[in-house]
Amino acid sequence: MKRKWRKWVALILCMGMLSGSSILTYADEPAMAESQSAAEENTEGTAASETEEMDAASEVSEENEEVQSEAEQTGEGQTADTSSGDQSGADAGMSMAAKEVYSIDENGNVYLLEEDNGGVVEESSARRYARAASEKIVNFRANASGQTVSDITEYTEYNTGESGYVYGRSGADAAYLGEVNGKVKFMIAGVVGLVDKSKVQVVNLSSAKSYSCYYANGTNLIHNITMNMTTPGYGGSVNVGPQQSYMKTGQTYYSYDGHYFYQNYSTMLSDYRNNTRKNSINPDNPYYNYFQYLPLRSQTGYSGSALNNMINRHASGNSKMNNTGANFVNRQNSYGTNALIMASVGAIESGWGSSSIAQSKNNLFGLNAVDSSPGESADTYKSVDACIQTFSETYLSKRYLRAGWSFYHGGFLGDKASGMNVSYASDPYWGEKIANIAWQLDNENGQKDRYKYTIGIKDTINTKYNVVNVRKEANTASNVLYTTTSSSGRSVSNYAVLIKGSSGSFYQIQSDPVLNSGRTAINSSSGAYNFSNMYAYISKDYVTVVSGKVSGGGDTQTPSSSEGITYSVHAQTYGWMGDKQDGAMAGTEGEAKRLEAVKIKLRDPSVSGSVKYRSHIQSIGWTDWKSDGAMSGTEGQAKRMEAIQIQLTGKMAEKYDIYYRVHCQTYGWLDWAKNGETAGTTDGAKRMEALEIRLVKKGGAAPGETMRTYVQPLLQYQTHVQTYGWQEMAEGGVKAGTEGQAKRMEALKLSLVNQKYSGNIEYKVHVQTYGWMNTMRNGALAGTTGQAKRMEAIQIQLTGQMAKQYDIYYRVHSQSYGWLGWAKNGQSAGTEGLAKRMEAIQIVLVKKGGEAPGSTDQRFVKA
Repeated sequence: MKRKWRKWVALILCMGMLSGSSILTYADEPAMAESQSAAEENTEGTAASETEEMDAASEVSEENEEVQSEAEQTGEGQTADTSSGDQSGADAGMSMAAKEVYSIDENGNVYLLEEDNGGVVEESSARRYARAASEKIVNFRANASGQTVSDITEYTEYNTGESGYVYGRSGADAAYLGEVNGKVKFMIAGVVGLVDKSKVQVVNLSSAKSYSCYYANGTNLIHNITMNMTTPGYGGSVNVGPQQSYMKTGQTYYSYDGHYFYQNYSTMLSDYRNNTRKNSINPDNPYYNYFQYLPLRSQTGYSGSALNNMINRHASGNSKMNNTGANFVNRQNSYGTNALIMASVGAIESGWGSSSIAQSKNNLFGLNAVDSSPGESADTYKSVDACIQTFSETYLSKRYLRAGWSFYHGGFLGDKASGMNVSYASDPYWGEKIANIAWQLDNENGQKDRYKYTIGIKDTINTKYNVVNVRKEANTASNVLYTTTSSSGRSVSNYAVLIKGSSGSFYQIQSDPVLNSGRTAINSSSGAYNFSNMYAYISKDYVTVVSGKVSGGGDTQTPSSSEGITYSVHAQTYGWMGDKQDGAMAGTEGEAKRLEAVKIKLRDPSVSGSVKYRSHIQSIGWTDWKSDGAMSGTEGQAKRMEAIQIQLTGKMAEKYDIYYRVHCQTYGWLDWAKNGETAGTTDGAKRMEALEIRLVKKGGAAPGETMRTYVQPLLQYQTHVQTYGWQEMAEGGVKAGTEGQAKRMEALKLSLVNQKYSGNIEYKVHVQTYGWMNTMRNGALAGTTGQAKRMEAIQIQLTGQMAKQYDIYYRVHSQSYGWLGWAKNGQSAGTEGLAKRMEAIQIVLVKKGGEAPGSTDQRFVKA
């Protein structure tokens, strides 16, 4: 065992991961006056002070003495976790000897790539020697001699001199930035590096049959990754999060950092060479993929049983990941490492628990799967849970998340410029791929985790100082616990922190490393983590807050830590439960317990205004409006809440939008309703079980999807949409069609269901070229298919006893106008004579003479 550890120490030294030095400026306040005193205050376990230079060789030696000690304490029946994955094939993409190279698609499906020995781009002599050469591109799948590269390629970071490595089969192409001292300068996955000319192939861009790009599909931003530049198409497609507001649907973009995007490849290269992003489409608003930059010192909102179900839907019957959700959550709670992220790492590393290493060694993470012999060298564990514990406690909490550790580059997934991806994986897009899994799992199960936390970024492009101090308290005289650097003092660009709150000119952040009981220093000997007590402070001057779908800009969509929304619910069996705040779940999930009442209030509002709300209650219907902490609902009557409406008033309504969603019997989590819209169900005898509420800066992006906020099982409708054809059947209250995708509705069908009264539903539509078409009824098709004709307006009405019992309300989402007002009982909704397409529709039945679901203003616009 000791021989193995000596080998690993030698490997690290040979890798030169701590080689190179650079002059860094430390900062946490403009004056920067405490350099000497901070150095004197630092205690054992803290990061190096401003006046100290770290001895790289000594750091490695000390680190690995500690690692050896940890190895000797590993449990019976498993080998020591030796390599921690650093340049050792910890990722499944490095399992070359075992021929298990995994890729991913945008839907989170992990698949095994076929063996591929190609990759050398052929160029004609005319192109090679043309005087007016095209832009060039770097190919990591081949070397300058025209030979395929099947191993990792080592490089040196341009700004720091530190060593790095990348596996071309996981990402073949890089931006070519010229030559420096006879070495090729390139960018890939956020890092700018220098590589020996002999190790890569530099070719004309026009000779590459494929190179990586991003595509805005109307809902998400998809990163298409080239793994072989000699063939068209992509080896992987990664969902990197929601399409941003500055992007156009159907547009292709280029980026090798994932933060700034370009429509023109040459413009991108010009900016990169000039160390600017001013000509990108978002020069002042860099994008940060939420799950890729979410610090792992965070907690999933899913229970162990919920995560079990999520994993089991993707894992095969003999998968080693089956029923591991509770294991991940238990380790999260003990060692402070996000369970959803850990499960996503396991999915990409082991092919959802199906890899040979997972099957034969209970090793979900490729731990110690060294490049030369991944199958033989990978550690064996007595159980899958033992592997999860080692990964959480040792690899993550005591190593990759501990500032000062040999391969610490920030406690988040990241890319090749920052985060775990720098040293854990040779795949340049490892962090993106894991984030893709997290997006997919969260999207499928109620979107409880997306945008749950506020993330701050220390970006070296946009900040004056390279390195920032992280302190014990919110002042410059306080102890420096660690800095935003690697262990060698290397500046870490795009360094992410989890912001807990605000204190004067400092943000309170979740500490990456484990701290001692007094929060005076890093505790390097323990992996146990306490979310409540392990926090630190960083100056606001050097951190940009990113939140929700819209990143950057120096502001957050969510309120400050003091201003927000507080709410509590009265639940079956439990009675009044504790206060919840700002998007946290109130109620229960998976227990079949009804909510019976709710209280909601604003917390420290900065302007005038209040919150008001009303509930739809079993056998009662809609209650009167309540406000500012008053109870809405019932106590002691065993009556279920079924739906809720919430809205702001006064200046608060001008400052914020209020979003809310409910977990309902049968339907689970519905989408986010907004500003008085109905969330939940009516007319179906379905109980509300949980509630979440958030304030979002006015006009900011919703916390998640907004189409299925309310369900009324009295009618059904189906829409035929451009590109997609017939969509799934929607129940009453659901927004059917699309928003933000510029897709025309072409046809629809409407039907009444669960009818208690006789009568029909009749409807007719206004269609491009044809105008108003014939009246249809009871499930018949209205509109056209196969003609590329847009619907522009609609009229709907009830007949017979149904018309005497209900009013039918409907509204449409129209091109240019968005959602128009509610029309009623045969009135026209949409536009006429303006050549504007209908894009979505929402339909609701209301008891005769009841209140409209919302505003009835501007329901129909006619030229």
